[in-house]
Amino acid sequence: MNKINCVIIEDEIPSADELNYMLKNYNFINIVGIAHDGIKGLELIKNLNPHGVFLDISMPSKNGMELAKEIKTWNENIEIIFITAYDKYALKAFEIHALDYILKPFEEERINMAVNRLLEIVEQKKSDEDIPKILDKLLDKLHSEENLIEKIPCEHYGKIILVPLSQIYFCYTEKDKVYVKTYNKEYISNYTLNKLQKKTKFFRAHRSYLVNLNNIKELFSWFNGTYKLVMKDDKNTEIPISRGNVKHLKDILDF
Repeated sequence: MNKINCVIIEDEIPSADELNYMLKNYNFINIVGIAHDGIKGLELIKNLNPHGVFLDISMPSKNGMELAKEIKTWNENIEIIFITAYDKYALKAFEIHALDYILKPFEEERINMAVNRLLEIVEQKKSDEDIPKILDKLLDKLHSEENLIEKIPCEHYGKIILVPLSQIYFCYTEKDKVYVKTYNKEYISNYTLNKLQKKTKFFRAHRSYLVNLNNIKELFSWFNGTYKLVMKDDKNTEIPISRGNVKHLKDILDF
């Protein structure tokens, strides 16, 4: 498990020391710095860029609420856990998307709850960052092979799945994303349509569509010499064929 780097910003030295001592019980928490006022705390944040900050609210020079807003403006991914003797700031704390709000005196159960929430959030963020990297590695490997691919790596609810070409009905692009459509599901792929076209035998029906001709239900004449394909998927999706690709389709289907 990777370490979660944290900073403590607390003007009361005994409270800061107590919290630091309690957090040492968690081997995945790494306290990289402690500051006793908001100005030095912000300097620490910008120098160390931690995953999380345990932040007091009532401090001289710069209070915790002001500091939290500056931290979130500088890096919105830093998680804020407020530590305070007052519950009156709780609503404001969550308005600026604080992860947690711990009242003094510190209770081990509340510290444990906050730390585990921090762990869950940080690991989820890391997972979200890792998925595109893993997909890119898979794609690079596939690109390096001369043979056509048999499966397309796709992202689905935080996981990478390999979708067999036989199960794919068509692929399309929308708002800079490429979607892979099976009978009744859609996945996101890091491939471009151009790369998919090179690595599969799918037909380029339109600049926005690639079609698996094995999963066509029918085609019909549309207008001005163009056609539409009707797919066998759950929605009987109709896909236009651009005029420039009609002849190519006729050659493939021999009609």
